[in-house]
Amino acid sequence: MYYYQYFIAGMRIRCRIPFPVVVQKEAEQFLFPYEEATEDRKEDAAATFKEAEKIPSVPENAVFRSDRFYSQDETGRYQVHHCPCPGKPPYACTLWEQDNEGGLVITCSYLPGNEFRFGYSRMISDHIGMETLFLRKNCLMLHAAFIRWQGKGILFTAPSGTGKSTQAELWKKYEGADILNGDRAAVRRDESGCWQAYGLPYAGSSGIYRNEKAPVSAVVVLRQAEENRIRRLGMLEIIQKLYPETTVHQWEPDFIEKALTLLTELAGEVPIYLLECRPDRGAVEAVKNVLIGGENLC
Repeated sequence: MYYYQYFIAGMRIRCRIPFPVVVQKEAEQFLFPYEEATEDRKEDAAATFKEAEKIPSVPENAVFRSDRFYSQDETGRYQVHHCPCPGKPPYACTLWEQDNEGGLVITCSYLPGNEFRFGYSRMISDHIGMETLFLRKNCLMLHAAFIRWQGKGILFTAPSGTGKSTQAELWKKYEGADILNGDRAAVRRDESGCWQAYGLPYAGSSGIYRNEKAPVSAVVVLRQAEENRIRRLGMLEIIQKLYPETTVHQWEPDFIEKALTLLTELAGEVPIYLLECRPDRGAVEAVKNVLIGGENLC
């Protein structure tokens, strides 16, 4: 048995796997081998991968998306059946439970001969279901470029191709900001109640993924425009504009409810702006001016 642990978004996820895993470049700061006998820190989630002669049948009420069936078993436990492609039978099933101390217990059972589907770190995180784990731990995964400026985090969020990476690079050029992730960030409260943003091992085309964090000073929703202007968004606008940029199972009511609750809490405690902008220094100055004049939240 081989042992690995994820350190991601302030959480520790222990993994037990019957074979070695290739840790890909984007995961090198987040996933580490370890010796089980020397570990005594309680994990937030424990994932075990194991070979099985058969896996649970797919329930009739399961929801199919892409190459997976999502459902709950007869006891109400959440499960995901993984298929090699649409129309093919599942080769693995991931089952979610909770231990007596509130930790998540994740078991991925797979049929013999499918070990090659788990040989890389990205495959492991896909079969664990990071978006599910994050929501169960009150953590949002946001489609955003994440920078750190003067010790605080700024998240630029927008649909792909709207200019998240461009704005991040402008802040690096003109303000010396650190870019911690170019495409994804996790957002959750820390033990003190302050909202923190965390870099993730998903970076899109930017290739930037750092396992670092910063307290969130603002979330900025981007729209391309002929001139730079910025305004703070109201709650309804925040939900309308920010919810589509979260990673959530749109077909599962419980997931949607949890994501909306977290978004509402975030919006009540962190300023969220709409920046209509050009790809120039003026866009940086517009955001900088409202941050300098705004409330220091953490």
